[in-house]
Amino acid sequence: MNDEHFSSNSPIPSTTSLMAFERAAARLSFIDAAEELGRTPSAISHAIRALEQQIGVSLFERVGRTVRLTNGGADYCEAIRPALRELELATIQAQRSQQTNVVRISALPFFTSTVLLPNLAKFEENNPGLELKIETSNAFADIRRGEADIALRFGSDHSQGLTCKSLVSVSGLPVASPQYLRDAPPLNHPRDIVNHTLIHVRSSPAAWQDWLTAAGCSTDKSDPGLAFDSILGALDAAENGHGIALAMDPLIRRHRSFGTRLTAPLNEVNAETQDYNFLCQESQWLSPNIQKTYRWLQDCVAEFADV
Repeated sequence: MNDEHFSSNSPIPSTTSLMAFERAAARLSFIDAAEELGRTPSAISHAIRALEQQIGVSLFERVGRTVRLTNGGADYCEAIRPALRELELATIQAQRSQQTNVVRISALPFFTSTVLLPNLAKFEENNPGLELKIETSNAFADIRRGEADIALRFGSDHSQGLTCKSLVSVSGLPVASPQYLRDAPPLNHPRDIVNHTLIHVRSSPAAWQDWLTAAGCSTDKSDPGLAFDSILGALDAAENGHGIALAMDPLIRRHRSFGTRLTAPLNEVNAETQDYNFLCQESQWLSPNIQKTYRWLQDCVAEFADV
């Protein structure tokens, strides 16, 4: 029986060179390709030059500080892109085959603490043998590259080519400690915010101004107030009487301190809502483990329906 194999003289270039070329072709920038692949622009340039020499085709035209694909480069990119994608998917699937009973979730810290962790025991009870690995991070996990199986995030900005399902709608809700509210100026209307110290989350610098606009108030609160790296830090500061934080309603109503060390002085204000979404690869959406996890997540957020 004759075995088909690749000879040592195979003309197939290295995946490193191919990936450098494909990303540079997609971005039309060696600098952007280098940033995405975690390499230097010089390394990208050398890899592409070596690829051009190996295949005998000029791939880019260099015009000043910009590059553009040659006709041959465009044709080659179109031909190799599906193959690279198949190689990427095959690698991810091979890795997953070693963890068939593990689902990796990437979620924001506040969502994890108020929604996921209180319901984790129920998941384990109903899904014996299926393990959840939850990573709490403010950074977007790249699901396409296998950094997580499921991402739980605001909005759909990063959902192109993925299955995206809304889990729960949230809106901003000002919260403060009872002690702070007793000692601070009156807070009966959104425009009164100008008289208070606002607590910000650095990843959402415009959140307070957006809330004021949505609440129908044209007040410009330019005072930077206090800023923290996470909503949990902002809530801790509010609990300790340092100002007013903008929490996520209705999730905040399951926070350990809501109703005691934190209250909502403007509870009736209607602010703009935003969806908290479930995202996964389209090819994985119907897999049994993803479906089990999605149903559990639906149960987790169902308790907020009547809040």
